[in-house]
Amino acid sequence: DVQDLLRETQEGITRVKNIIQDLKDFSRSNAAQNFTLADLQQGLRSTLNIVAGEVRPRAELDLQLSPLPDVECVPSQINQVFLNMVVNAAQAMPPGHLGQITIRSGTEGNLVWVEFEDNGAGMDAATIDRIFDPFFTTKDVGTGTGLGLSVSLGIVQRHHGQILVNSTPGVGTRFRIELPIRQTPANAQPQEHALEQHP
Repeated sequence: DVQDLLRETQEGITRVKNIIQDLKDFSRSNAAQNFTLADLQQGLRSTLNIVAGEVRPRAELDLQLSPLPDVECVPSQINQVFLNMVVNAAQAMPPGHLGQITIRSGTEGNLVWVEFEDNGAGMDAATIDRIFDPFFTTKDVGTGTGLGLSVSLGIVQRHHGQILVNSTPGVGTRFRIELPIRQTPANAQPQEHALEQHP
C-alpha cells in the first residue's frame, strides 16, 4: 500500500507542477505589459490545459497547427484572446451535443493567423453584426458577461491585427485572428473588425 500511495502522491505532485507551469505560461509578461517575442503555440497549449475542464464535457479538440515564427506581442493578452475563443466555441454547443472545436494556425506574408472553428449553433448575420458590442451575448442568463469578444477585439486591435468571422446557423462558426509578426510604424492605426460571411 505504501508504494501505491507514494506513486499516487508523485502523480499528484506532477499534476500540480504542470498546472502551475501552465498558469505561469498563460500569464507570462502580464506584469510588464510590454511587447515581446513569444511562441503563440506554447501560449495556446497552456491556455487549452487551463480551460480543459470547461471544454471537455462540451467538445473534442482537433489541433491542426502549423509552425509559427515568434510573434511580437503581449503574450498574456493574446492568451486571453485564445481563452475567450475556446470557451465561446465550447459554450456554442447545443445541450447534450458533444461537438468539435478545430484550431488551425499558419502564416500569410507578414502575418500569422490562428483559427477557431466549431460545429455549434452558428449565428445569423444580424447576430454577427453585434457580437463585438460590449455586454451583447447569445448565452443563457448567468452563463456569459457579453464582454469576451469585445475585450478580444480590443486586444487584437492594439496589436494592429483583425478578427474575421464566418458563421452559418445550425452549421457552426469560425473565428480567424490575424496578427502582424512584428510591430512596425506601418501598422500605426488599429483595424476595425472584418465580418466575412458564407456565400
